[in-house]
Amino acid sequence: MTAEIREIEIHRIRPNHRLVCQEKDIISLCEDIRLRGVQEPITVELVECWFQIVDGEKRWRACRKIGLNCIKTVILESP
Repeated sequence: MTAEIREIEIHRIRPNHRLVCQEKDIISLCEDIRLRGVQEPITVELVECWFQIVDGEKRWRACRKIGLNCIKTVILESP
């Protein structure tokens, strides 16, 4: 697999639904992102016309909650 990093519009990304997290964790992460920005890109893979989250769903949820339009991602692609 190869990886590419780029900004993706948040509405083009879908959760993986495997993550269960508490709202207080998302709120805490929102505060951190407001102060310092997203420190590590999320990881996604292209599935049909959407990007599916592989890693970083809490960061994605927090970015959505604070109203960001885009998020830095690592896009996994098959060779």
